Amino acid sequence: MRYMSWALLILAALEVISIILMSNLIGGGWTLLLIMLSIACGVFMLRNIGLSGLFLAVATIRTGSNVSLYQLLWPLRYVLAAIMLISPGFVSDIFAALLLLPFSGKPLASTGSNPFSHTPQSDQNDIIEGEFTVENNNGQSHRPNRQQHLPPR
Repeated sequence: MRYMSWALLILAALEVISIILMSNLIGGGWTLLLIMLSIACGVFMLRNIGLSGLFLAVATIRTGSNVSLYQLLWPLRYVLAAIMLISPGFVSDIFAALLLLPFSGKPLASTGSNPFSHTPQSDQNDIIEGEFTVENNNGQSHRPNRQQHLPPR
């Protein structure tokens, strides 16, 4: 927790420095306009995601299909990016843009992280081993030799 407070203090200092540098570069009015625009975008994003983002994450988990970590964390990343856009400054806007960039992830189902799913582990997918009895039309039955029905190697 001690490092978190230092990180927030450094982030606040970087935000102030970025506002000062940007106002020197493009002017104070344009800097204020960019800050207001980023705040409006952040508020718009927060209003649109609402509870639907959480419902989307829960529905994605419940479907049991191949779910990537990106799909699970998208609502959280979206809300965090919106909050960063609302905060004044350009450093947090850059981090917000990085959070909104898509990246592809491995599906979680293929990594075996779902303990409730079962996938068959077999070297030869075509062979199902079992015992059976052959019955003739006149009711006689016999067990065939196991070696007769195995595929050639």
